[in-house]
Amino acid sequence: MAGIGFELRKVLKKGSLLSLGKMYAYSGILSSGPWVISILAIILVGFINITAMSTMEQTVQFQVVITYAIALASSLIITGTVQLPYTRYVADTIFAGRKQDVLSSYFGTLFIVWLTGVPIIWMLVTYAFPLESTLFKMEVVTVFLVLCAVWISNVLATSLKFFKGVVLAYFVSYGLIVLFSYLIPADLQTLLIIFIVGNVLLLALLMSFIALEYDSKEFMHFRFFDRKKFYWKLGLAGLFYNLGTWIDKFIFWYHPLTGHAVIGKVNASVVYDLPIFMAYLSIIPGMAIFFYRLESDFAEWYDKYFEAVRKDGTLALIEEYRNEMATTIRHAMREIIVYQGIIDIIIFLVAPSIFHTLKIPMIYLDLFFVLTVGALLQLGFMSVLAILFYLDRRSEAMWLSILFFILNAFLTWQTIYMGPSWFGYGYAVSLLIVFSLGLWVLEKVMENMDYETFMLR
Repeated sequence: MAGIGFELRKVLKKGSLLSLGKMYAYSGILSSGPWVISILAIILVGFINITAMSTMEQTVQFQVVITYAIALASSLIITGTVQLPYTRYVADTIFAGRKQDVLSSYFGTLFIVWLTGVPIIWMLVTYAFPLESTLFKMEVVTVFLVLCAVWISNVLATSLKFFKGVVLAYFVSYGLIVLFSYLIPADLQTLLIIFIVGNVLLLALLMSFIALEYDSKEFMHFRFFDRKKFYWKLGLAGLFYNLGTWIDKFIFWYHPLTGHAVIGKVNASVVYDLPIFMAYLSIIPGMAIFFYRLESDFAEWYDKYFEAVRKDGTLALIEEYRNEMATTIRHAMREIIVYQGIIDIIIFLVAPSIFHTLKIPMIYLDLFFVLTVGALLQLGFMSVLAILFYLDRRSEAMWLSILFFILNAFLTWQTIYMGPSWFGYGYAVSLLIVFSLGLWVLEKVMENMDYETFMLR
C-alpha cells in the first residue's frame, strides 16, 4: 500500500488549498471505500424515494436488505477471514518479485469466495425470506456476491497508481445508483436491481484497473489458500474486527426491546440504525487524515528502517528511523483526535438543526452524540490495528480484535437492560477500552522493536 502515499504526495506539490483538499478527498474515498460510501448511498436513496412519494415500507425494506448485505459481505466467515491475509499475500508476492502472480491470485480468491459464499448466503436468504419470490432471493444473493467481490477488489484497487480512476469509479457508480433511484419509479425489487447494476459497474471498473496494473501468465491459481502458508492470525483478526463492528447492530436488531421485523425474518432497530450510520459518516475526514499519514509519512520511515536493517545500516541510523516512525505515529494519532474532535464538536453544535431539517426525532440526539464519540474511538482503534499490521504484530492485533468483539457484545447487551439513556455506551466504552489498550501495546512494540527485529526473528 505504501506506493499510494507517494502518489498522493504528488497531488500536494502545487502547495495550494485546492491541492490539499483534493489530496484529502482522495484519501477519504480510498480509505472509506465501499463501507461508508454504500451507507451514504442507501441513506440518500431512502430520502429520495420517500420524497418522491414511494411507500415508506419498501424504502425501509431496501435499506435494511442492503445493510444486511454489507454486514454479511464484510463479516461473513469467508470474506471476513480472507481480506487481511490476502492483503499480506499480495504485499509478500510483490516484495518477492512475483508481481505476475497477483492477478491470477485475485481471480482465484474471487472464485473461492463466491464458491463458498453461494451456499451459505442462499441458506440464509431462504431462511430469512420464506415468503418472498425466488427472483427476490436471487437479487439478494447477487447483491451479496457483488459486494464480496468489491471488498476483495478494493484491497488491490486502493493501492494502484490509478487511484484517481478508482475514486471516480466510486463516484460514478454510486452516483448512478442515486440518480436512477430518483428517475425510475422504484419498488423494492427495482431498487435492488439498480443497486446491483451500479455495483457491477463499479466492480468492472475496479477489475479493469487491476488488470491494467498486473500482468499474468495464468488466469487463476489458489496458492494463496495453502493451509501451511495462510496467515491465520490475520484472518482471525479481520473476522473478529468485522464481527465486533457489527455485533452491536445485530443485538439491537434482534433484542425484543429494541428490534422489529421489517421483511421476512429480517429485523431492524428504529432506535439505533440511523444514529449509528450517521455517526459512521462523521469519521470520513479522520479516516482521510490517517490514511494519508500512514501511507506516506509512516510508510516512508518504515521502509527506511527495514532497508537499513537488511543492508547493515549503523545502529544510530536504525534507531533514528525507529524514532521517526514513533514520532509519525504520535503525530498521526494526535491529528486524528484533534481534527476529528473539532469536527465532532461542530457536528454536535449543528446536529439539532440537521435533525430538524431532515425531520429526525430529537429523541435520537443524545444517542447520536454517544455513537459519534464511539465512532471517533473506533477510528483510533482502526489506526492502531493498521500500524500493528504494518509492523507484523499479528498476535496482538488478533487478540485486540477478539477482545473488541467480546466487549462490544457483552456491554451492548447489558446497556439495553439499563434503559434507553444508556444505549450506545456499550459500543463506545468497548472501543475506549480496546483503543487505550491498543495504544499501550503499540508503545511497547515500538520500545522493543530493535531488540525483537535483531534477536527474535
